Amino acid sequence: MLGAQQPRPPEPSRADSLLAQGRLAAAEAALYAASDAKPRDPAARGALAAYLASRGRFPIALVLFDEAQRFGAAASRVNLAREAIRPYTRPAGVGAEVTLPWRASRSVGLLGTVDARLRQGGDAFAADIDANVTGLVAGRAMASRLGLRRGRNVEELWLGERRLVDVAVRVDSTLGADELRIGLDLLWSLEPLIDERAGTLTLGRRAVAVAGGEQIPWLLTFPGLQLVPRIGVAPLRIESAAGRALLRGRRWQIDTRQATIRVEP
Repeated sequence: MLGAQQPRPPEPSRADSLLAQGRLAAAEAALYAASDAKPRDPAARGALAAYLASRGRFPIALVLFDEAQRFGAAASRVNLAREAIRPYTRPAGVGAEVTLPWRASRSVGLLGTVDARLRQGGDAFAADIDANVTGLVAGRAMASRLGLRRGRNVEELWLGERRLVDVAVRVDSTLGADELRIGLDLLWSLEPLIDERAGTLTLGRRAVAVAGGEQIPWLLTFPGLQLVPRIGVAPLRIESAAGRALLRGRRWQIDTRQATIRVEP
């Protein structure tokens, strides 16, 4: 006697299949075509919005999410999408370019470690840059030491002379007790430039093209950042061994305008 049949997972869309092959331009064209063919279909409009958000085109993505809701998409799902995008739209604020010491992280899978302060001139503490968290995430002992509380944002966080305000905090008991992690969303508008050779992190320097350099497209996964080294290669998580191999020992910068990581030769 045959066992009960398990429900089949939904078939991936054409755009999903193209993205899995690193074919970003073709995926975008397919999403626009689907939305044009069914201009009032909330699923098509929402899929296009989600893709554009993953490429950092937040203003148009938010407009399209609003349209998807107007055409019948569930408000709860649209609100989740808006909330995922919001941390990456933090204003860069006013301040000079700043360069900080940067060093290899204590844990595998993290991008690097920098010193941060809760107030200007206060005591420094080591914070690991983690592409897979949002805001500030602390282990229990670190949260207690810094006076961090669940549900309460930090009024200000200093990275060198750069001041970030109203920073979301989460206490995570699965982290090491003394660990503290900073999400890429906090650095996003400052277009972080990491020089792995010199051991520095520079914030606030506008990304510029470098002769002989390389541009690697990225996809945001809220949280998370994937790299697409070339057409035909599936996206790689930036903190994976393969993703880090693309960048390790080099000078690279997140270019939020071109949706690429610029890597110098």
